Amino acid sequence: MKKFVKAIACSLLLSMATIAQADVIFSGDTTGGPTMARPLSFTGTSGVGTAVPYVVVPFFVDLTGQYIFEIDSFTPFTHTDPYALVYANSFNAATPLVNLIAGDDDYAGAYSILSGSSPSSLEGSRIALGDGSNFGGAGTGLLLTAGTQYFAIIAGFGNTDQGTFRAGIGDGVGGGRVFLGTVGIPEPATAVLLVGMGLAGLAVRRRK
Repeated sequence: MKKFVKAIACSLLLSMATIAQADVIFSGDTTGGPTMARPLSFTGTSGVGTAVPYVVVPFFVDLTGQYIFEIDSFTPFTHTDPYALVYANSFNAATPLVNLIAGDDDYAGAYSILSGSSPSSLEGSRIALGDGSNFGGAGTGLLLTAGTQYFAIIAGFGNTDQGTFRAGIGDGVGGGRVFLGTVGIPEPATAVLLVGMGLAGLAVRRRK
C-alpha cells in the first residue's frame, strides 16, 4: 500500500493547491522517481532514454501567449543532461507522445526566467520562441492558452540522467501569470508539491 501511495505521489506531484505569480521558479530532484520513454520528437521515442526518471509539475496561465520553460542543473545542482517537455490537457507516462506540445534537449547561454546562465548545453534546457533546438523548430516556441491545464516535465536525456535541478516558467515580461497546480482550484497563500520517491518538498520561489 505504501508503495502504491508513493507511486501516485510521484506521478501527480501536487497537492490540492496552487501558487501564482508572473513567473515561477522551483527546484526538485528526479532521483529514484517514476520513469518514462522519453520522446525524441512528436512522432517517436528515444532509443537511449527508454526509462528516464522524471518529475511532472502541473501548471496553467491566465493570459494566452508565448512563454518560456527553463531547466538548470549547473552547480550546486546535480542533474545530468536535463530534458524539458510540456504536455497539454493531460499527461500519461505510458503514452508519452500523446498531448506533447513542446520539448527541448540542450541549451547554453543566459536564462530569461532563471538567474544566471547555462555554461554548456549539457547543463541546461529551454523551450522558448527562437530556440532552434525546440521540437518543431525556432518558430514554435511555447504558445500557451489561458485556462488550459499544462504539465511541465523535467526529465533526462538517458536512463541514468537524474538529480537535483531548478526550473522556471514565465513569459519573461511579467504579463501573464503562471499558476502551479490544477485549473479551477483557488489559490492559497502557500502550496506543497511532492517530488521524488522520497516525497521531498518541491521548493517554489515567487518572482515578480
